[in-house]
Amino acid sequence: MQGLLPLLKRSAADLGSADMVYWFEQADTEVANIIKGRPSDAAAIAALIAFAGRPHLNINRP
Repeated sequence: MQGLLPLLKRSAADLGSADMVYWFEQADTEVANIIKGRPSDAAAIAALIAFAGRPHLNINRP
């Protein structure tokens, strides 16, 4: 998973999908925290899960 997320982020950037780039960056951070045994941000995980089902939304909007 850790090797796949950066590739997906790069592909999303190539496609010009800023929302998906942000999602993959956040997911990569959360995966790294889990692997390193650091506390995870429950709110961030919930937001990532909610966004995953609705990729057409712009998560960068207030």
